[in-house]
Amino acid sequence: MTHTKQSDKPFIKLKAGLHVQPFLDKLKAKPILWDEITARQDSTASAHHDTECIYARGPYKFTPYYVTYDLGAYDYPVLEYLNDEMADLMMPLLKEMYVSELGRVLIVKLKPGGHVDAHTDQGAYADHFSRFHIVIQTNEGCSQTCGNAYEEFEVGDVWWFDHKQKHTALNKGTEDRVHIIFDAITPLFKAEGVPVSLDNKDRVKQNEVNDD
Repeated sequence: MTHTKQSDKPFIKLKAGLHVQPFLDKLKAKPILWDEITARQDSTASAHHDTECIYARGPYKFTPYYVTYDLGAYDYPVLEYLNDEMADLMMPLLKEMYVSELGRVLIVKLKPGGHVDAHTDQGAYADHFSRFHIVIQTNEGCSQTCGNAYEEFEVGDVWWFDHKQKHTALNKGTEDRVHIIFDAITPLFKAEGVPVSLDNKDRVKQNEVNDD
């Protein structure tokens, strides 16, 4: 099921209050992980120069073709270290969201005073998956825009946003902002791209999805 993900609500909060501290503690215990793969922020065309990134699942290769057009997502070695805490955090969520296909999973740090340039996510990969954020660490100086919408996320939140619309992020605070960003196929997003909240009493059931 391919989503256009165009919606009059470019941000939708799916969950709140996830227990993220064990995962954050594991990250802080091994800061060298942030230095292992720098391709995302180092690209001259990147909107993410003020970020650092840890790939838990990623493309086969860091080439324009595999990053933009290949739909594959592959477990990276860092999962040997992060697997238990990440599984405890994400597996119940993925089950509740009826995720049928998990794409890339990134842990992204936006530095104090940093910003993500306005951009839209392009290519077959971005067209195929819906994108979600789990907020691991934030502060009152952090904000996001998407289309004409503005949001401030809280620790433990899970958000969908329409990454096919122009979006930005800003950290005016004095500490890092850390999110898990994951891509997924889920029937909580109707085929025409209108998302359905996890809290909706009439949420879509797995066996009701039309994959045509």
